[in-house]
Amino acid sequence: MKKEIESFIKNLKSNKKLSTFDESSTKQAVVLRLLSFLGWDIFDVEEVYPDYGSNSHRVSYALRVKNTNKLFIEVKRVHEKLDTHQKRLVDFATGEKVGLSVLTNGTVWWFYLPSANGDWQQKWFYSVDLLNQKPYTIVPQLIDLLSKDKVSRGQSLRAAKSLYQDKKQKMAADFVPQAWNKILSGPNKIFVELLSDTTEKICGCEVDSNLIEKFLKKHLDTWLINDLPGLSAAPPVKVKEVPIILSDEYEENPTLKTSTKSATSGTAEYRITKKHEGYEGKTIKSFTFNGRTEHVRNWEDVLINLCGFFAANHQKDFEKVLWISGENKTYFSRYQDQLRIPEKIKKTDIFVETKLIPDEIVKTAKALIAEFGYRQDSLKITTA
Repeated sequence: MKKEIESFIKNLKSNKKLSTFDESSTKQAVVLRLLSFLGWDIFDVEEVYPDYGSNSHRVSYALRVKNTNKLFIEVKRVHEKLDTHQKRLVDFATGEKVGLSVLTNGTVWWFYLPSANGDWQQKWFYSVDLLNQKPYTIVPQLIDLLSKDKVSRGQSLRAAKSLYQDKKQKMAADFVPQAWNKILSGPNKIFVELLSDTTEKICGCEVDSNLIEKFLKKHLDTWLINDLPGLSAAPPVKVKEVPIILSDEYEENPTLKTSTKSATSGTAEYRITKKHEGYEGKTIKSFTFNGRTEHVRNWEDVLINLCGFFAANHQKDFEKVLWISGENKTYFSRYQDQLRIPEKIKKTDIFVETKLIPDEIVKTAKALIAEFGYRQDSLKITTA
């Protein structure tokens, strides 16, 4: 099953007629074919029920097991925007008490958990992009969520709930700065008492609570976090970005990095400095890092190999790569659906973006090297 689906996705990427598909073609050539690879009998209308519902509410397919609806799929034509179709599908699936629902245009697949708390916007939990993600990174999830065997056994619903909880935890983490601001801004007797007691232990003198409150008020603007992340109501999830400013004209100064930290946001901004070299249109042969030369087949291997090195040699603090990002791009994430073409870094739960042009790969590699304190000139690139 896995190899068949991976082969199907690869062929889909090379299909020049794909962009011309209307809704009917998308259903027949993409959705039904994928369902057949996932073990569904697409010729049995009691198993893959087309146009399920009433005149006012219908979905493209209801996947059924023993005459019970298990999963709804709403299909739109290839490349059609899905945003405006979410509410209708999720509301209908919630009313019908279906375990899972999917909205797709054939290439992008958005997954929802109708039984989750909240409105339709909060029930999205996962997304897949068949054209921009490597097949081996998404096929296991497709099998877990959509295969007939998994759906029949209830395993797909358990997998969906697990992914939903992962998403909720990330969203909860996004609200930590807001909670911090609330604690600092509002009256907090416990916080005042803690600071007062600790000060007394240090100096041996009892501190008046008014003095503590004046101190907190004086420094409040410095401690508050102004760059609060927004609530993501629908796919794709946006992550907070910490900019790496990589200028095109670099200095000869061999300094690894200059790190400046904002007093209000607490985030770091890294400046990597070295003489610029353009790699557009060039073929890489090898790279040398820290005195060791590696021959590679493509530019992506440079970044992947370096990530593997740092993951193995800096296990305790490797997760700090999650703060490496561009002004409008995420380069590292624990959530592969936040990246266009993710590659999982060995022995970690972190993914790295590989859909980058050569110059971006080199710049990201240099940011990675700087982050772990290595000299920038320890990386050398050899091109054909």
